[in-house]
Amino acid sequence: MKKLLLLLFLILVSLNSNGKEFNTLFGITLNDNAEKYVSSNYINSNKSKNNETLDGYFNLYLTDKIKVKSPYFSEYWLTLDMNNNIRSIQGEQEYAKLNRCQEFLKTLSSSLEEKYENDFVYWETPTLNGKKYVYDSYNSSHDYLSIQCNEDDNFPTIMLIYLETMDLVEAREEFYQAGL
Repeated sequence: MKKLLLLLFLILVSLNSNGKEFNTLFGITLNDNAEKYVSSNYINSNKSKNNETLDGYFNLYLTDKIKVKSPYFSEYWLTLDMNNNIRSIQGEQEYAKLNRCQEFLKTLSSSLEEKYENDFVYWETPTLNGKKYVYDSYNSSHDYLSIQCNEDDNFPTIMLIYLETMDLVEAREEFYQAGL
């Protein structure tokens, strides 16, 4: 009986500590088939090979088709697998100044932490021509949510948000490790 009570207690604690599960951005749910949101003709005419994976993943530009737009982002993308299942949902916005991007980054990450009762990890890393400022987190399904400002001396500062499945995270890692 004690074991059963302990097990129930642990389940309740884990459910409460994870908060609400994030698996949707811009009205699109991760792992759904993209045909739920756009026609197969649109998908077949507009998808292109994902350049950060070796094989089996495709990008789909969705800005003109997105129904739930965010005031923080002006361009939208999906990454699909070979069966047109959604493996990543991404929003993107250019900013002329890094401080403006970081201001929105902090506001958005705080809002998402509150909504999902989830703590994001903040980190910074240098890049070839600039720096990346990132808030990220994983959900209980190991899906990855990242919000970041990417500063580059040669391009405008870009704020990104993306939610992606672990299989896509691993496929990207495999691509970059293959180039070593």
